[in-house]
Amino acid sequence: MNNKPETSKRRNLSIAIALAMLVIVFIAGSSCKSGGSKNAVRIACNLPMSGDLAVYGKAVQRGASLAVDDLKASDPNGPALDFDWQDNAGNPQTTVSIMQQQYLNPPDVYVSGVRPQTTAIWDQISAKGTPHFVWIFEMIVNAKSHNNLRTWVNFKLEPQAYLSYVDKQKPKRVAILYTKIPSYEDELQKIFIPGLKQRGINDILVEQYDFETSDFKSLALKVRDFKPDLIVLQGFQTHLLGLVRALRPYSLITDGNTIATYDMLDAATVLGPDELEGIRCAAPYFVTRPDRPEISNWRSHFTAKYNMQPLYTDAFAYDMAMIIHDAAKRLTLPANSDQWVNALRATNIQGITGQLKFDEDGSLITPVEMAVFRKGKPVPDSQ
Repeated sequence: MNNKPETSKRRNLSIAIALAMLVIVFIAGSSCKSGGSKNAVRIACNLPMSGDLAVYGKAVQRGASLAVDDLKASDPNGPALDFDWQDNAGNPQTTVSIMQQQYLNPPDVYVSGVRPQTTAIWDQISAKGTPHFVWIFEMIVNAKSHNNLRTWVNFKLEPQAYLSYVDKQKPKRVAILYTKIPSYEDELQKIFIPGLKQRGINDILVEQYDFETSDFKSLALKVRDFKPDLIVLQGFQTHLLGLVRALRPYSLITDGNTIATYDMLDAATVLGPDELEGIRCAAPYFVTRPDRPEISNWRSHFTAKYNMQPLYTDAFAYDMAMIIHDAAKRLTLPANSDQWVNALRATNIQGITGQLKFDEDGSLITPVEMAVFRKGKPVPDSQ
């Protein structure tokens, strides 16, 4: 008896069953990866969560993760935010590799930081058109594109706060110390230093230092010899730690003569109260006005989850997640990149950090003022 036809049928049936199982596994895997719903929003994150810049990436992750938890509780049937957290360790080359891997399955929204890492990939992401939340202080984020968005304080706001302080203090000699990155160069050379000269202040010491600098003693000696009325410190958290600790032994920091960039708020988590006392820095209202009910309540909520006080970046990251969720609710999902960008740019909701609304460049419109450190805590300088 010839069993070949029967054997062939069984083989074909086995192949069909195997193929069906593969399809089921693929669909199940895809459903799990995307949250199991067509309403899931895929958000690829490429941030420094280890190394010298980890303070920024970890804060973004904490704030956004708290928002996801809150949204699951308050809107369980709404769009699900599916964050893919990847650590670029502060390395631009690693950032590029991570981005290439993430785009094997293109996300709805991209998130990157900080300055050296974002600038390594933002042209490529702009070419793809994906809405891109950039965690950088750059003055302009959409000079050549339309897809970049920023929910952070920035260098368009800071120099104006500096100049208002200059008008109050009326210094005659100003020393400026800053790390060599283009965003600081733009802020200082295009806005702050011209503003000083417009006010008749021409005796200005400008000293750059390399990003890798850790010993600031030579800069401290230059400041001592210059004898400034006002010292301006620009850099990342680790730079500001080194600068303050280099200047303090020479009694160069006095109450009212030193102002610093936003990152001093991050450095303040390491510096002691005596090291901070009397230093001013630019700060958002989230920091300077913590007694506002919406801010105070959220701070308590954050502390209950993480057992730590929030940084301002935690709050802006929380608001970023809320902005994405709000846009998703106004879209028919899945949506294309243009629809996402338009919906995000149309945001106008109340957040923890204030009214969440973007300017023409794609930056959140955030109120900023000068803060002064008193007993280790930043309070409004106006007080």
